[in-house]
Amino acid sequence: MKRALVFVPHKPWPPKFGAHKRYLETIAGLKTLGFNITLASSDACSDSKWDTASEEGLKQEWVDEVHVHRPTIEDYKFVHRLKSFYDLDYSLIPVLRKLHLLDKRESSLSSRIHTVPTMRRWFKQLVEQTSPDLIFMNYAFWDPLVDHRKWQSITRIMETIDLLSLNRRMWQALEKHLPAPPINPADVADEVLQEDFFQKLKLTVDPEEFRIYDQYNYTIAISQQEAEIIEKNTSRTQVVHIPMTQEPVQMANDYSGPALFPTGPNHYNTQGYLYFAKRVLPHVRVKDPSFCLQVTGHCSSQVVPVEGVQLSGFVPNMESLYRSARFLVCPVFGGTGQQVKVVEAMAHGVPAVALRVAAARSPIQHEVNGLIADSAEEFAEHVLRLWKDPELCAQLGGAARNTIAQDFSRTRLIEALSMMVNV
Repeated sequence: MKRALVFVPHKPWPPKFGAHKRYLETIAGLKTLGFNITLASSDACSDSKWDTASEEGLKQEWVDEVHVHRPTIEDYKFVHRLKSFYDLDYSLIPVLRKLHLLDKRESSLSSRIHTVPTMRRWFKQLVEQTSPDLIFMNYAFWDPLVDHRKWQSITRIMETIDLLSLNRRMWQALEKHLPAPPINPADVADEVLQEDFFQKLKLTVDPEEFRIYDQYNYTIAISQQEAEIIEKNTSRTQVVHIPMTQEPVQMANDYSGPALFPTGPNHYNTQGYLYFAKRVLPHVRVKDPSFCLQVTGHCSSQVVPVEGVQLSGFVPNMESLYRSARFLVCPVFGGTGQQVKVVEAMAHGVPAVALRVAAARSPIQHEVNGLIADSAEEFAEHVLRLWKDPELCAQLGGAARNTIAQDFSRTRLIEALSMMVNV
């Protein structure tokens, strides 16, 4: 039996946001292909610490072994010193300014701030211990764990999930404009809620990211757009487009409940909520005061509730919400990667209304299995249309589930993985 060593930076069980679900889908695909799977992770990567219940839950259904790196006090001191260096205001230090260190304010993707020394040694020992045929990494931040020269005989795959450096720059730009939580939509500047907010910034991918991808046998992109960008800027890695996949869920949807907006722990979802609450919701409620949106997940703790919105926090099992939801809203226009929430909702027979930026990286086809908007006014029109027409919700929702079954099921993932790992 072939062995796969899969590194994930966060604890993916129970899954709380899109990246977790992507990790588990990939693991399920490798398991279907007959791999013995060792999952590697570290408490140094995430605020959500590993626990015995999570490790046992993964071993029951998903993986054969779980190995977690536990950072030491010295590791945390090391990271603190590095962060202090990057946080320096060089403009006030003439000597450093003359040495042209201004461009080093942002830590590099391969910085030891992400992979502390004990973590690098731990991963090396784990590779020696498990002798994997495949090393499967997630995100370029943790590439320094991989000794490409020493492990050339091992198939190495990088799962990008998103364009990391571009995503980070977008995140930092947005962070500067958001008030401290809980955020009242009325307190957010209009410029932050314009659909072209990020386009105007003209941010780019750090060339280092492409150099990292070029060290891998294969690089997986979750959207076709990003696959094309990576392919254009690399020369050695083979780029493979594998969108988010999900097994379709057969259920008796009744399309009688609130609209739904599941959110993960990132600023783009918060921005999407603020956009909807300030720019879309007023148009909707003027014409239909009965409208209700249920927001789940991390965003619930970051914003002030407004009339017509129910903030529900983290919901461990979304099945009942999908069964009653009339439709999903995806008012997100920031970030890279793919809106996993859209694929998941469609797999449950729930149609989505999305802004074009998010829809372009999703299976949504306008008027076929969902609706796409170019402006807040158009978004409001689509919302009102679906809110008043459960039959249209059922029609589009049925088509959405069929789209996932035909083109975005796990079969597609397994076929793509099988070509990379030669099984």
